Amino acid sequence: MAKWIGYFGLALLALLWGTMVPTVAHLLQRWDPFFLAAFRYIGALPVMWAALALLERRQPSAVTAGSGGDWRIWPLGIIGIGCYAALYTTGVFHCNPITAAILSATSPAIAAVVDRIVFKVPVDRRMLPAIALAILGSALATVHLDGGDMFDFRGGEILMVIAFACWSWYSTAAQKWCRGWSQLRITTVTMTTGGVGLAVIFTIAAVLGAAHFPPAMPDNATDWLVFAWMTVVLVAFGVYLWNFGVKRTGVVVASLYLNLVPVVSISIFALSGTKPTLMQIIGGVLVIAGILMSELQMLKAKKTDPALNSAHLS
Repeated sequence: MAKWIGYFGLALLALLWGTMVPTVAHLLQRWDPFFLAAFRYIGALPVMWAALALLERRQPSAVTAGSGGDWRIWPLGIIGIGCYAALYTTGVFHCNPITAAILSATSPAIAAVVDRIVFKVPVDRRMLPAIALAILGSALATVHLDGGDMFDFRGGEILMVIAFACWSWYSTAAQKWCRGWSQLRITTVTMTTGGVGLAVIFTIAAVLGAAHFPPAMPDNATDWLVFAWMTVVLVAFGVYLWNFGVKRTGVVVASLYLNLVPVVSISIFALSGTKPTLMQIIGGVLVIAGILMSELQMLKAKKTDPALNSAHLS
């Protein structure tokens, strides 16, 4: 029963996170990327702490509970939440929005590399097609055939890849370091330390002139509604759903559901008038096909080797 609840949560998460790139791209038309990265997580903290106080008022303190209740909550928050959010938001700002949506499908392949480098987990040969097609598909998505420069490469693509590496590390490390914590507690505590990190990043960017200070604020109700959707639903509820799903189904299964994210994102852009180019469609299909091919093989292998379920692939 717990796994079926996890499946439902991941399916819902894929639909919700499919709106992330369109939402961020919309707000970046007027918001500073560093300020948006910080504000969208810091703005979610009151909701998270209120939920934690309401649902776990009898639980031990967030600073002492579990094996992760020490200094490790800081790297989890600063790297996994802070660096991820800052790099992701800035990456979307300096990237074609449809290319950004396609890049979100490469996270399982990126995670396999992160696992190899950080956690010394050998790269399963079943992941090689995903890695190869993710690189090829992402490269094709930047090809521009309508004249001018051949490649629509804006630099943000690299920032997004680094952001996904930070998120991949966080997803595995949080479950390893915070055993004994509920997913709500893991999410709330790491988002808090991540919020501190984001505030520092924004301050440094403002001092260096890379961020506007004071930041420009939207002057219409639509932007505030979009921001509320991103903060409460995509950030607060979304990160909780992710940790919830990984805990109950394992990252192998969880990664399958996230392949829906770029499909939802590109559909939203198409409906709003930003249609993908032929090369972006081909690139996106290659990325998703490679990930699905590898993950379906991993899913079959997991039935005979449960240890594979602990390897981070999303």
